[in-house]
Amino acid sequence: MKLPQPPQLKKEWPEHVQSGWSNLINQAESFAQSAGSGSAFDSMCQRIVKAINNGDFGDVYDALEKRLGARALTWLWCNDEKIRKISCRQSVIEVLVEAQNPRLTRTTFLQLCQLYFQEFDHLESIEPGLSSKLEAVLRDQSKKQPRQTHKHTSRDPVASIKENVNWLIGSEGPSYFSRQVRESGQELEQKFAALGLVGYDQGRYGDLCRAHYYIETLKEVELGQWDPIFDELLKPSVNRAPFGEGKRIGHVALEILIDRAGSEVSEAWQDFVLGVAGDPRINSSATNYQEWWRPLGAARVDKVRGWLSREDLKLFLQALEQYGIESGKSDLQRMFPARKRFLEGLYNQKLIRNTRLMLGRSAEGIVKRLLGDEIKTNFASLEGGLADKAIIYVDCSDFYLVEGSHSFKIWVYLAPPGKLVPSYDCSSFTHGELTHITPSQYSAMYGLPYEAVTHNGTWQSKVINFLAEQGVELDIESLLSPAEYRGHLAIHGYPVVKTPKVRVPEPKELPGHLEVRMRQRAQRRPPPKFQDLFSEKAPSSAADRFLRGKPSTTAQERRDAYVQRQQRFKEDRSQNLSDQHKTVLGYLAHNPNAKARHVASLLGFSLKELVAMFAGPLEPFVERKDLHTWVVKSEFINKFK
Repeated sequence: MKLPQPPQLKKEWPEHVQSGWSNLINQAESFAQSAGSGSAFDSMCQRIVKAINNGDFGDVYDALEKRLGARALTWLWCNDEKIRKISCRQSVIEVLVEAQNPRLTRTTFLQLCQLYFQEFDHLESIEPGLSSKLEAVLRDQSKKQPRQTHKHTSRDPVASIKENVNWLIGSEGPSYFSRQVRESGQELEQKFAALGLVGYDQGRYGDLCRAHYYIETLKEVELGQWDPIFDELLKPSVNRAPFGEGKRIGHVALEILIDRAGSEVSEAWQDFVLGVAGDPRINSSATNYQEWWRPLGAARVDKVRGWLSREDLKLFLQALEQYGIESGKSDLQRMFPARKRFLEGLYNQKLIRNTRLMLGRSAEGIVKRLLGDEIKTNFASLEGGLADKAIIYVDCSDFYLVEGSHSFKIWVYLAPPGKLVPSYDCSSFTHGELTHITPSQYSAMYGLPYEAVTHNGTWQSKVINFLAEQGVELDIESLLSPAEYRGHLAIHGYPVVKTPKVRVPEPKELPGHLEVRMRQRAQRRPPPKFQDLFSEKAPSSAADRFLRGKPSTTAQERRDAYVQRQQRFKEDRSQNLSDQHKTVLGYLAHNPNAKARHVASLLGFSLKELVAMFAGPLEPFVERKDLHTWVVKSEFINKFK
């Protein structure tokens, strides 16, 4: 469909009217192209689809001898993914071009252009080398395409491709295109429209143009400052757009900002990073971690976790201060300044590399009440008697602290304390895990000394002196108040490091009872009743059910059948034990005289919880030795050792 040109009115119309008329012409041409050629076009499409689905490429090649066939096939490549994947091959393109010698029709050429802009780098997944082949055809055919007769050729897509083919077509096209957009100050869509390529920005080519535009802009954003480009990149439709090599635009944006930022980062940049990817201090198997953080690499993850350490410190100190105020306890209020000064002193010395916050229910309530929706950090939960506590793990590289808000010692380690506290795969902790399992794991792994200091008197001096004895030097003046500093010097003198810093050995493998984290609380199941073992709910075979149905079985036969079923039941139960239960049985198998209270404390349970296990899921495998001791039954000793 052609619209007549109005040359006799050209001088009388304003420029924007002339531009509008030209746009209308182009839109009408696009409509005509998409409409094909009526019933003949539809029939040709059906013929080609049938031939391709039947594997009859001879008929496809016959169809390409006609211009209508070439137009139909290229239209199908643009609009039918299945047909495109089966038939879009270099060899087919060669036949298509040869059959249309000397040149493709305008419509067929534009549909090949549409295919190129639409699929771009995805062409290689159809057939290696397909992208290069199509680029060569478009460059060659663009030279053979005649110009349109109307004068507004700058808006004609064929003319634009002819004039700009050297940079527009090729693997570097999106990068060059985005650079032109940035230099001109235009929007991407405006640039495509100026070239007469309206709608061609909707495919992979346009996606990569946007990616390069945003990424290049990020490289020049003023360090630490919020930029309007952040607002665009925070949109999922933008940051989830593919960039190549399995990455998204958001991944590349995060890499640039994280790499540009130092160890300290502005709140604006930190908010942007968390807004795109969320907090990285989560279980490594979590969907969000796998989706956003794993592709960035461990070094960047550690760097961002380091940024967030101040947020953890702030929340810990706020919870500690507010709990002291709300409880009205003068001792808690009195101890707050010393802890705040000590931890902030470590941070200001740039010793803190990473932190991890743990909150009990009451402490979590305080933090959420103070910050409301502003809270961004991910924290672990504290269970049982730790409901009113806030605890922070502090990684200072040369030493490690586990510090609590109140009624909790400060634990000082010279290496990462075991496998639980430093791991983001562990999302909750009990008192036993922090005060028994963690130091036990640490000792088993490294054989190094540690210190557990009660917060009274000169507790800071004990921590400082312990570290000095292990070769770790601190600027103690920044950790203490003037009075505390004078008192420390008067009693201990300035700490002198007399030995080299202790060498941390490679961690040893943990013994079985300390290796697995026992966090999943098993549901109690009552021990099986005698009659239940004869019910359909008990594990049984067809022979068992037949035996139960025989009225003539003797009492001895019934007892034998019961014993066999009970043994099978126990074996089945052992297969279904959780890691938690297996660890308890493993510890008992290796330590047959251990008192229940000792076992519970070491493995992080209350005595009540452990006794419930003995009466429930572990009942088939243990027996009571005396009032305070349970042991593994002799027939299962080797199974759990």
